[in-house]
Amino acid sequence: MIHRHFGPLLITGLLLASSGSAAASAPAPHPRLILTPTRVTELKASIATSRRELWPAALQSAVDLSHATIPAMREANNRYRTFGDTLPALALAYHMTGDRAFIDAADRWLNAMLDVSEWRGSQNLGRSAWVVGSALVYDWLHDVLPATTLARIRQRLLSEGEILLRETSYWRLLSNHCLIETSALGLIGLTLQGEDERTDKFLATARERADLIIEHAPLDGSWGEGVQYWQYGLGYFLRYLEAARTSGHHDYFPRYEWLKQTGYFAIDFSLPGLPKESVNIADSGMNDYGAGFLFFLPASIYRNGYFQDFANWTRAGRPYKFSWMDFIAFDPGVAPVDFTTRPNFRHFDDHGFVIMRSGWAAGDTLIAFHCGPGPGHRNQEHPLRLERRGFGPGHAHPDTNSFSLFAGGQWLVLDPGYVHQKWTRDENTILVNGHGQTGEGHEWLDFMAFQQRTPAPKILRAETNPNFDYVIGDAGNVYVDEAGLTHFRRHLLFLKPDILIVYDDISVKDPARIDWRLQAYEAVVPTAAGEFEIQLAGVRFLVRPLLPVRFEHQVEKRPLRGSKTNGTVTTLDLIAEGSGHVQFLVVLSVLANAKAQPPAMHFAHGRLSLARDGRAWSIMVLDPAVADDPAAPLLIVNPR
Repeated sequence: MIHRHFGPLLITGLLLASSGSAAASAPAPHPRLILTPTRVTELKASIATSRRELWPAALQSAVDLSHATIPAMREANNRYRTFGDTLPALALAYHMTGDRAFIDAADRWLNAMLDVSEWRGSQNLGRSAWVVGSALVYDWLHDVLPATTLARIRQRLLSEGEILLRETSYWRLLSNHCLIETSALGLIGLTLQGEDERTDKFLATARERADLIIEHAPLDGSWGEGVQYWQYGLGYFLRYLEAARTSGHHDYFPRYEWLKQTGYFAIDFSLPGLPKESVNIADSGMNDYGAGFLFFLPASIYRNGYFQDFANWTRAGRPYKFSWMDFIAFDPGVAPVDFTTRPNFRHFDDHGFVIMRSGWAAGDTLIAFHCGPGPGHRNQEHPLRLERRGFGPGHAHPDTNSFSLFAGGQWLVLDPGYVHQKWTRDENTILVNGHGQTGEGHEWLDFMAFQQRTPAPKILRAETNPNFDYVIGDAGNVYVDEAGLTHFRRHLLFLKPDILIVYDDISVKDPARIDWRLQAYEAVVPTAAGEFEIQLAGVRFLVRPLLPVRFEHQVEKRPLRGSKTNGTVTTLDLIAEGSGHVQFLVVLSVLANAKAQPPAMHFAHGRLSLARDGRAWSIMVLDPAVADDPAAPLLIVNPR
């Protein structure tokens, strides 16, 4: 059982380090990176009190690694990155218990990793995982490891630093790769500061790139690669930033506005009743692990009770690779504030993400929508974007004006998650003349092709009130020229708690075929009432097209390689031919069970009447051809 509070609130301040950045002329005492003598004393005193719920997992992860059989490793590939991530648990366990068996285990693992000639693996990700783990252990166990092991680590870290200096993703500032590689380079510099003159170059380069990452971090706290890759990159970057602070090298935290608010990105993207799981966008799916320190550390630095509460709910309940960092980062002096008291509506206005929800509890409805440039509006307009070949992110999807819907504990309209090729046809948006959005068709989104087209996609309207939410997304010029699209503006009207109306204002240059696509897990079945029904684990979902008057449909179950969707999706495709202005008006409604009644519905002469469970709406549907303001609502709601 996960508790919201961790025992008595004992105020324990984190060590405040100097913000100076000069490299030391002589080696500084150890440990100094994240762990310091003061912090070691504090942590030991809290094992049986304020951190008693976190210590068993941290200790067990060290015990498990110490007893694990070391495999034959040729490189630091994806299977073996976890060893570098977990390695500091051994050093922490020694400091907390005094048991030298953990030193011996660390020595065995370090020498086994040092025997691997190439620390490659998924570009520099494997290298970075092993570098960060071994660098921290070098610092934390510096005074007790064998001198031969220390010498081997020192030489290897310097060699790996030279590789990272040449190969880091200097130009992909909004990618997990850039954050991870920058952190690895910086930790080498911090660990060996004063022991080799090359560390000055490592630290200066890491500082330059960290400053660029901070400068270009999205203004709204979001991350274009989704929550999973946000976790991945931030997990490394936070360790570097905290190591820089505690060592006295530099304190990045006071000016890092993105970090002050980015915890809300994961909170607002969490699913109703399932806070450990998140909205799929880009190549992200459900969370791989509940990394508590991603919230515990910012909660401590910025005294944020929402972050503290969310971490208490979502942290891993069993030992995992970062249990040691959760134990260290938790600050019992931060009082939790119930994260489910946050607003139900959130517009991330730099990236163009919108989250609408009826509530935070199990069974509630959540709708996620995306209409914005991959690097965010500020970076899209930044003069250095083209010079640096874009800021990323490569894990993004061609999903402008796509939405997904979660209700009754199920994904009823789903984002495909991590796919091996990025295609607009796999999203919940439209194709025009068989064509999708620029940058599609490759293993990674061609984000430079996406970013070179203007105007960029943009949220034109994002309003909320107790009865409904209204969002308008303008796709801009993101569709390829062959589509022949003049504009595509999608209106979403969320009638709380369980009805969504999608009204698409589409303009094409010549007669065109338009495919309105919706992705689902299960079969999509046409009904006699002119609707389509999806059933999933007892929840029914109705799709009722009202415009265009004439359309065809196709339902196709198809494989989707590499996705988070068990390898297949079912696609509902509504197909219409038209020229000039074409409209789609589709009503989607969630039914909690087999006996729930669908809404009564009537549409004629530009007026839609809806009634359900004692609620009724009269909605005027305006013709977009005569609308003067693209940001004005075309669905005028009059509750009855």
